[in-house]
Amino acid sequence: MSSTTEARVAVITGGSSGIGLAIARHFAGKGHTVYSLSRRPSMDGVRHIPCDVTDEASVNAAFAALEQAEGSLDILINNAGFGISGAVEFTELQKARNLFDVGYFGLLACVKQALPLLRKSDAPLILNVGSLAAALPVPFQSVYSSAKAAVSALTLCLVNELRPFGIRVCAVLPGDVRTGFTAARDKSADGKELYGERLERAVARMEADEKNGMPPERIADAVYRAAMKRRPKPLFTVGAGYKLLFALSGLLPVRFVNWIEGKLYG
Repeated sequence: MSSTTEARVAVITGGSSGIGLAIARHFAGKGHTVYSLSRRPSMDGVRHIPCDVTDEASVNAAFAALEQAEGSLDILINNAGFGISGAVEFTELQKARNLFDVGYFGLLACVKQALPLLRKSDAPLILNVGSLAAALPVPFQSVYSSAKAAVSALTLCLVNELRPFGIRVCAVLPGDVRTGFTAARDKSADGKELYGERLERAVARMEADEKNGMPPERIADAVYRAAMKRRPKPLFTVGAGYKLLFALSGLLPVRFVNWIEGKLYG
């Protein structure tokens, strides 16, 4: 494997806002060729390929266009996603499916199309943007937490599946980040007559934490540093406090950790 710091071709899904835009800006600022696969353009200096990750034909066409333009790919960053919150009992199944279509199946579609191009690279990487909610599931954000847990599991599977090809795979699990993701969340108060103030209180606390969270540029910097490593950690988070929480989630009994989560958000 050659040096990971030389100029690379990187693709970012959902690179037009939030964490994705910060990552695109960071990589472009370091001199890398950056493509954003998204419905909307990203920013000057980032090349845009229109793509709907929930549409397999759109994903296939986007990677065909990338292959025609570049011939190969060095870095795939799967970032596209959105959030929903509410009581599971009253969550519309179609909304849950839509979230998984973007955050999990869309990611899977991009991985499938990217792999032939990544094999042509001498320093290939797949980096998935997950969430600390995968390790510390949040009540009333159950569908989102479940989708991110699926992303973490897929990441760990791919680490082993793709090791013989020299393809590095990892996922960043951010904690609270200050972006437009919070305002864009699809919130449902259905069932509040049964769940009482717990539902509104849990969502309000979660959103307050996000609004006071770290800027997306910190995540972008951590993603870049991971991408430049020969052996990045398979799952990692950002910030001392979140690193401690992530470590404790794997050391302490599940029942105790989940009880704490319930006290905070349930």
